[in-house]
Amino acid sequence: MKPDVSPAQAASAALAQLLAQHPELDRLVWTVGETPGVLKGYQVTETGTGEIIDLCAQVMGGTVARSVLNRGNDRQGIAQLVTSHDGVPVEVWASYPLPGADGLTSTELRDLLAARPLGTVLCLPGGER
Repeated sequence: MKPDVSPAQAASAALAQLLAQHPELDRLVWTVGETPGVLKGYQVTETGTGEIIDLCAQVMGGTVARSVLNRGNDRQGIAQLVTSHDGVPVEVWASYPLPGADGLTSTELRDLLAARPLGTVLCLPGGER
């Protein structure tokens, strides 16, 4: 970072340069100034496995950390990356649904049950235990 540039200006310039070179990263919601001098991005999806964070790691370097958050029967995957770009600290994360014990994500189960006539019988995927 140049000494005559504020941390917010440096983060803004790094974001502009990053998106100019990698427009596919505009699928993240980016913030500048939430934490002074830190560029932050996130994505909450109903599908996928946090691939956008893998792409960030390819572009900016670093190792993606993955974890699982359990909320009742709902399981969410979290992909996180802490790195830097053009001398600016970068923190990005993505959240995505994970299948439950029945093999379905909460989104898939919702889609199966939505707009079904009363009395409809559904055959859910299952397996032997």
